[in-house]
Amino acid sequence: MSRNFSASGEIVRISEIFHRGPTELEGQAVRIMGKLTSHDIVNCTAVLSTVERSQNTNSTTSLNQQLSIDTRLIEPFEARLGSLFQMIGEIDFKTSSPVLHARVVRCVDGIDTAMYYKALDMQRQYLLQRIPPRECEMTADGENC
Repeated sequence: MSRNFSASGEIVRISEIFHRGPTELEGQAVRIMGKLTSHDIVNCTAVLSTVERSQNTNSTTSLNQQLSIDTRLIEPFEARLGSLFQMIGEIDFKTSSPVLHARVVRCVDGIDTAMYYKALDMQRQYLLQRIPPRECEMTADGENC
């Protein structure tokens, strides 16, 4: 029996989408979190901006990147400007800047963003230690390199 489940999406920061680019993320399912800065229900578009806090101060980081969102699959949703939203969808780099084709949305107002990103970093460190890099494949005898 074939299962056609959508991917849950790799948790990424908005800044990582711009840094990693189309070679790593084109068409990939991602989960992002950001502050809703604009929403156009007629054209089914929205813009999320970064919400990360600087590690040295309690103010938001000066690098305020924005990601365009295609909201056709999630309209209508309660879009409150300035609220934090988490979205899951596929990244498209076919235009001049990346666009997230969102298929899942939820409001996460009140989340501790510093703790969220700290937990994400800790999870990534743990997974890197636990999962060995794929530098060599198993030989025909079933032995590792």
